[in-house]
Amino acid sequence: MGRRRKCRFVADVPEVTVFKPQGVPMSQLYGVAIGLDGFEALRLVDAEGLSQEEAAARMQVSRPTLCRILGEARGQVARALSRGWAIRIEVDVQHAVTNGTEQDISEPQCARSQVCGGGRARGGRSCRDREDKVAQDVARAAEAEARAVADAVRGAQDGAAVAADSVRAPEPKA
Repeated sequence: MGRRRKCRFVADVPEVTVFKPQGVPMSQLYGVAIGLDGFEALRLVDAEGLSQEEAAARMQVSRPTLCRILGEARGQVARALSRGWAIRIEVDVQHAVTNGTEQDISEPQCARSQVCGGGRARGGRSCRDREDKVAQDVARAAEAEARAVADAVRGAQDGAAVAADSVRAPEPKA
């Protein structure tokens, strides 16, 4: 199991989230979906002209992560444009922090941190890490208790079988 995905910082959720070829009904179109983080990476690097390092700093991800996100988004957009497909931007509010402006990214919180009441410092762990560890500890304790109960039942069954063998009537001698 991989580690939980960290929140990605984006300037704002776009008002328009679907782009399609003109004159073709949506019901007849194939489409691709790019994540909000992919859209933000495309916007920062290709539309705003920022370097990958500057864009990665704004999104608060590493440069290799930004490069991977950007490559996936560019591939999806190129596929859709070359085949005449629709492009949909998936707004994943669980993993994207929107703060309305690009300039003020002091202490925004992701939707996940608002759900669990925590928050996370930049570069820190997800707000659910503590809850996940507690849940794992509870699951391990329940599993250990279930094993102990199963062992006790098995021991009682073995004891009952031994007692039943000793209570049997002796076989008649021939």
